[in-house]
Amino acid sequence: MAADLGMHPAGIPTALSQAMCAALPCSVQSVDIQVFPFQLKAQSQGSSEELRCLQLINQQQEGSNLEELISNQSCLKLANTIKAYVATVTENVISRSVVNEAQKSYFNISEGQVATKTLGKPSAHLIFRPQNPAQDGSSRRFGNLSQSCRHAITRWEDSTIHSHLQNITYRDGRLRVNQAGKYYVYSQIYFRYSRDGAGARVSVPQLVQCINWKTSYSQPILLLKGVGTKCWAPEAEYGLHALYQGGLFELKAGDELFVSVSSLAIDYSDAAASYFGAFRLDL
Repeated sequence: MAADLGMHPAGIPTALSQAMCAALPCSVQSVDIQVFPFQLKAQSQGSSEELRCLQLINQQQEGSNLEELISNQSCLKLANTIKAYVATVTENVISRSVVNEAQKSYFNISEGQVATKTLGKPSAHLIFRPQNPAQDGSSRRFGNLSQSCRHAITRWEDSTIHSHLQNITYRDGRLRVNQAGKYYVYSQIYFRYSRDGAGARVSVPQLVQCINWKTSYSQPILLLKGVGTKCWAPEAEYGLHALYQGGLFELKAGDELFVSVSSLAIDYSDAAASYFGAFRLDL
């Protein structure tokens, strides 16, 4: 029969293969068309009517009248078989396409990494922890600090109900930026001065807070500086003053931020009083 019908390389009559290629999506013609002869054979094995229909299809000349094929019951049966197969293949192709698109939306194919949006925007909010003045943060590892802000704060809490870290690294008083961008950087320090043993308050002419930026350069850069001078009531047991400041800065991956102050006389009893943080803005 192959000699009479003129066979496609996959074993399908030429006229039938042309009709299938016109009906099937281009992406499945080269893959799924090889499977069709076996399905067709399984469904029409031993049926002379389907064979006669295939002979009629192969004998049709280009531009000839198809009324005889349309009225032929065996051809209608064969056409329904082909139609069902095409519908199944199309559904499979659409399903694979949906899965592929879902995978592409989750994975960054070009980078081979999970898409950034699934990680969340970089942000950090730390709260102050008391530190021993004997382990003053003016050590050399912080670089040359301004004399008015010579005490670097080396201890912050990053894992309490009042604090968090997300895609920013914290270590030994420093926040390290992992993703470049524009960041709003902020800090508040709540100073608390008490009387000395003689009943007189320690004289502190200025309260200073600094936010410092450490880049690839050897020395830190002063980003923000807040200053306050307070005159407390003589009978007050404590002298309290809060300094807040914040600003927007362009930071690169690997840049570090830290806070330094004029004095480590800071109130640490209230987690909401002294804090340090940063978050990226998509501008």
